[in-house]
Amino acid sequence: MIKLKDLLESVHKDVVSIFESPMRLNNPWDAEQLNSLGKNNSFTIGIKEKATLIGNFDNYELYKYNSGNYIINVLVLKNLTIAFVQYKIKNNIVEIERVWQDATYTGLVRKFIFEYLLKMFDGILSSDSHTELGQKYWDKLLKQALNKGFKIFVVNKDEKIQLDNNFDINNYYSNSIKSMDYKFLVEK
Repeated sequence: MIKLKDLLESVHKDVVSIFESPMRLNNPWDAEQLNSLGKNNSFTIGIKEKATLIGNFDNYELYKYNSGNYIINVLVLKNLTIAFVQYKIKNNIVEIERVWQDATYTGLVRKFIFEYLLKMFDGILSSDSHTELGQKYWDKLLKQALNKGFKIFVVNKDEKIQLDNNFDINNYYSNSIKSMDYKFLVEK
């Protein structure tokens, strides 16, 4: 069955005000919904109503939202969510659970991590979830961290191994169960 809002969205991408209320979104942190213009707009309305505006980051409004044990920073441009970072803080280290950014804003989340989170906290730590997109993201982030003078490590239960410029993320990151033992750490 074709819904009116889906039809309007595919035909008139500038018509977003008639979409569902943000209160009716099933899973407000589903990144797939944010790829839809209308759902992103509804989500953003909900963020503006429920989250706390904590300032600006570059040209974006920066909102903070608490969800259970997690803090979610949301970057908004006008009426659209452009990126978000979901994390928790442990021992002044940001443990990143999820990140999402609009595909047209490549590098924005990494910039936010380096210029905002790493100025406030001692480091960032990856989750133990290893996805294909996550591998590309962390590979770029770790290489950028080295270029900026940060220390990078691979961490498992028993050890913390510092990585150098010649590291190969494939040694620690894959779809196997064993790779879930490893996390990546970036420190000042």
